[in-house]
Formats: sequence, C-alpha cells, structure tokens
Amino acid sequence: MDAKNYFDAETYFREMCESNRLASDSGFTFCTCSGLTALQGMLDEFRTSKAFFCLDDTNDGNLFRGRSGGWFKKRTFTVFIMHLYDYSDMRSYASALGLCRTLFSQVMSRLIVDADDPANELVYLHTENVLCRELGKHSLNGCTGLYFMIDVSEPVDLTYDRSLWQKKP
Repeated sequence: MDAKNYFDAETYFREMCESNRLASDSGFTFCTCSGLTALQGMLDEFRTSKAFFCLDDTNDGNLFRGRSGGWFKKRTFTVFIMHLYDYSDMRSYASALGLCRTLFSQVMSRLIVDADDPANELVYLHTENVLCRELGKHSLNGCTGLYFMIDVSEPVDLTYDRSLWQKKP
C-alpha cells in the first residue's frame, strides 16, 4: 500500500482462506458478494461447497487528514465466514457456528501479526477495533456463521496538478 496503490483485499483474503489449514480442511471456499442482502458469490457455490469465506466487494470509506497533516482514505471491508448445517439439528448448528468462530479467531491472529510486521505493507490495518457479528440460526436457512468488518487507512496522494485543469486557479 502506498499513496498510489490501494490494499488489494480480494487477493489478501483469498490467500488467507487458501493458506489456513482449518479453512482448507473444512472445505471453505473463497468467494465475493455485494453485502448480506446480495450473497450471490456464496449462492453460486451453494451446491458444491458447504463452507464459505466471502469478501464483500463493496466498501464504505472516507477521506481524512491525519495528525501528521497527510491525507488518508479509510475503507471498511466486510468478510463473511459461513457454514451449512442440518436445519433440524441444533448440534449441527452449534458445531457449524463453533467452526466459524474458531476460524475467525485464527484470521484475527493473522491480521494482528500482518499489521504489526513493518516488512509488509499492511501497517494501515486497524486491528485494535474489529466489529464482529454472529448470524442467528434463522438468518439463512441452513447456513450460519458470522461476519467481521476491518478498517484500512491508506495514505492518499492529493498533490494538485495544474495541468489537469483547463482553468487555473
């Protein structure tokens, strides 16, 4: 990440899903969606997969001036960790949700390590405050899990270039 190249969340979270042993052993499939109301990526995989690591490909953000005087763009990314269960079996539900919770803990530990490592470009991840919400057993028929939201504040180059304007101020 730098002032010209933004954090590639899709590549980062896809690699995370594919390299995590629990996700791999439990059959989690990486996909993208456009929010909780548009889980199209997950629905496309519903017949062939039982577990989903789904990145919301939309995000909210804001532009702000940091304490140092530089400008930053803060973006919020949402990741869904979902697993199918037998709708009529509460033990199946508890097991699926427990698996999602365990995977989330492992993902968080990786996010913290990555954010603290100055050798990579993930120092702008805000791991100190990550919203997490579990979905109820009746949210999606036969599928449970959770989602979390993580912020990234990246430097932005807002250098004014007069040649880009027809009228010069």
